[in-house]
Amino acid sequence: MRTINQEATQRIARSLRARLGIAVLAASVVFVAPMVASGASSLTIKAGNVPSFSGALVTHSSRTLYVLSVEKGGKLKCRASCIPPWLPLLVKSSATVTSVSLGAGVKGKIGFVTRSKTEKQVTFNSYPIYTYQGDSGALQSSGSEIHADGGTWTLIKASATTPSATSYAAATGGGY
Repeated sequence: MRTINQEATQRIARSLRARLGIAVLAASVVFVAPMVASGASSLTIKAGNVPSFSGALVTHSSRTLYVLSVEKGGKLKCRASCIPPWLPLLVKSSATVTSVSLGAGVKGKIGFVTRSKTEKQVTFNSYPIYTYQGDSGALQSSGSEIHADGGTWTLIKASATTPSATSYAAATGGGY
């Protein structure tokens, strides 16, 4: 069983707060442009061969995607306290399921849950999906099997077509 290292989590949170502070300062200095949601209006997700997890769901830039076990059915449990290490995969509120391109091997159902007036979080087989800040690059799985935020964080099987088959859970031997 793995737990999130509190010191690493705090370091990531400080870094993100510093970046946000710089962005807010820049926005206040250059206030000509209107405020726009940070989520994209369209995106691509695909299957990737993450070590020990062949066919895992990844972003277009091969960042590994994760689900939190207690969020099945689109019930958002990851809120402010877990957002620093777990970044929701966001799109603009105007995005539709046709705004999400699926690469070869991706079989599940795409949907959304509302995060704010301007952004929606992408779901896969009813699970909201995230990237993990502990993955420093493409096709990494540092967030796999972390027990935190009321559940377990796991990678996603791109070929899964049902919620029960979506995650690479250690209990089912998936991916190992």
